[in-house]
Amino acid sequence: MAHLTKNIQSKMINVAFILTPIDFGGAERVSLNLLKAYDREKYNIVPVLLIRPWEEKTFFAREVEKLSIEYLSIPVAIRPLEDGKDYFRILNCYRILFSILRKETFSIIHTNGYFADIIGIPLAKFFRIPHMSTCHGYIDNDINLKLYNIIDIFLLKYSNQIISVADNIKNKLIKRGISENKISTITNAVLLPTLTSKEISKKRILIRRELNIKNDETLIGYVGRLSKEKGLKYLLTAGKELLDAGLPVKIILIGDGPLREDLKALMDNLGLQNYVIITGFKEDVTAMLPALDMFILPSLTEGTPMALLEAMSYGIPVVATLVGGIPKVINNRKNGLLVSPSNSSEIVNAVMELINDKNLWEKISQGSKNSIQERFDLKKWVRKIETFYLDLAEKKKYRCYHDTIKDWIGNFWNLLIIIRYL
Repeated sequence: MAHLTKNIQSKMINVAFILTPIDFGGAERVSLNLLKAYDREKYNIVPVLLIRPWEEKTFFAREVEKLSIEYLSIPVAIRPLEDGKDYFRILNCYRILFSILRKETFSIIHTNGYFADIIGIPLAKFFRIPHMSTCHGYIDNDINLKLYNIIDIFLLKYSNQIISVADNIKNKLIKRGISENKISTITNAVLLPTLTSKEISKKRILIRRELNIKNDETLIGYVGRLSKEKGLKYLLTAGKELLDAGLPVKIILIGDGPLREDLKALMDNLGLQNYVIITGFKEDVTAMLPALDMFILPSLTEGTPMALLEAMSYGIPVVATLVGGIPKVINNRKNGLLVSPSNSSEIVNAVMELINDKNLWEKISQGSKNSIQERFDLKKWVRKIETFYLDLAEKKKYRCYHDTIKDWIGNFWNLLIIIRYL
């Protein structure tokens, strides 16, 4: 869809909300939560989805439709290519978004992720529309991602407002030359569970029966993308050590990703074929959470992981690595256990301690629920985002920009030199 069937509301703050919902990870879940909870009487958020037109409609797009929210689509490429590259994709995205912004009157452009930033920031400057970016984190597993990250951080210098989901992301941006005054850290938030304790217990029994998990087996869960930066090989290695120690444990990996086949090979090498379940992509991951006895996040890098917050909201004891924004969420031994990254032995020790110390298990379970209710409530989070929208709308009204068009033109040639190498 390249145009809206309904007119933009002139009396409301209209936001072009740009993102690439190829997967349904933390950034997509955060974005969907915003769309579920924002004040529709004051704001009109229009999702602009950067999609792969040859693939079926994404889960995110289907969920947006369920909310009766109209969205726009921009193809990120014309067709899939064997080498994975379409050198005209960025120019085509610019062309379509240019047409949208020329036709519709948006108060704010809000981008999410490096590709959305690369497309949205230059055109926000061209049309003199205040820009806001949410930075969910950076992954640089290959040379292409590293290059995109360089371009993204370069462009973010011209954003009016940046939201980082964790302080470590904010600090990285500051070190790369972005003004601290335009960066605010707002940690992610989640919808609190609406199920009663009785309903959760019933779901637990049903799901464990479907998964063939015995009552005396400890089910350890992970939710998220199956990729290198998630450190899942350390979780599987820990699982092997726990089984060798005689503990009846099983591991369930809820998600999908490029490392799936490598993880299966590792499972075979460790003899874990009968002890590890990989579910693949699940539309409603929270529906699986009641079955878990504990949640482990062995990530090597993170922002403020949504999966961690969701597990804690159900009172599931968590073991997570001391990286990124995780220490801001977990108070060690109060609402979770912190371990060093890349260290399967510490994961083993933490799991064994939780299994053997029921008082600690109960303490962390209750502490998890309490901390989510007090600090990570979605309604409070949405109000903070709306405050930034209101502030940026006032800047548009009075033409109060952090950077001038002259500043932008002075650096535009450098941007073109970088883009030519994509």
